[in-house]
Amino acid sequence: MRSMRAARVVAAALLVGGLTIVLTAQPAAAHGVGGVDPSNYETRINGIDPTVPGVTVRAVDLGDRLELRNTSDVDVIVLGYEDEPYLRIGPDGVFENANSPAVFLNRDRYTTESAPPEYDASAPVEWHRVSKGDTAIWHDHRAHWMQRNDPPQVRDEPGRTHVVIDDFQVSLEVEGEAVVVHGDVLWVPGPSGVPWFLLALGLAAVVVVASRTRIWRWVLVGALVLLVTSELAHVIGLWGGTTGDLGTKAGASAYSAAGIVVGVVALVWLVVRRDPYDATPAVLVAAIVLTVAGGLSDLSTLWSSQLPTTLPDQLARLGVATTLGVGAGAVVAAAMRLRAPRRTDRPGPVAPSRPARLVDS
Repeated sequence: MRSMRAARVVAAALLVGGLTIVLTAQPAAAHGVGGVDPSNYETRINGIDPTVPGVTVRAVDLGDRLELRNTSDVDVIVLGYEDEPYLRIGPDGVFENANSPAVFLNRDRYTTESAPPEYDASAPVEWHRVSKGDTAIWHDHRAHWMQRNDPPQVRDEPGRTHVVIDDFQVSLEVEGEAVVVHGDVLWVPGPSGVPWFLLALGLAAVVVVASRTRIWRWVLVGALVLLVTSELAHVIGLWGGTTGDLGTKAGASAYSAAGIVVGVVALVWLVVRRDPYDATPAVLVAAIVLTVAGGLSDLSTLWSSQLPTTLPDQLARLGVATTLGVGAGAVVAAAMRLRAPRRTDRPGPVAPSRPARLVDS
């Protein structure tokens, strides 16, 4: 009976947590707001023709943006979709042409509308400085797959690598000379997620079974240590693997940060309390938050080939599977220990019975 009640608690808690993530999370926008999602599309920069000393270009944020760094003493102009000046990177900083249609079009990754009349490629250039540095990072529709649906060759053979955009070109201008950045966009199939789900299931079973023993308090302690450590590594990898500003990264990591804080509080409480049953509600809450934030919300990591992290791909997938399995096991284990067992009083010594007194009638 207790296990059935615990199962209902677990199901309801995970449902509420999952709905919270889905309903409150912001969709990924053109400039990485809300984080960069795992993907199977890889953007490659193949070269700059002709080579310009001090100028380098690379794809960042899993191809969502391009980064151009110019350490030379001349200006490099990035041309927009109508060959109009769009960006200028040079010794004085990074400038954006306010009249370029690319300024409007690059706000949305999958834009299908035309730029409003105020964005006119034929209008005089109006430069506005956006940075004092030597590096420009921008979203470019030429360097990623523009459709929300996969291309036909990918749908027909998703298990093979495909070149979905062959030799895209981004035009530059350096001291009046034309320069072209060449690149490709590939579909790279990811691994099967089945082994990782089996690993998560096995970890959950180990935690639940071990929590039914006398050392259940320390089983929960170990589970929380694993969850907090795994999620902390996950957040560090994400922060290093994306180019968003501090606010963007903080927003994308808000749920994970909350889970880490709650997990540490629950861990300390579980260790210092004389009666571990006092800490099981906090353990349950921490396990739910960490399972949702670091497991359920990152499931696509398990089967995607391109991951937005500085961690090795296999280590990133191991972290998600560990959080999912250990977290689910800890949720079940804590739910089963929410109520302390009743303590029956030991029978005291039996007082010797006195012989009955006879009463004369």
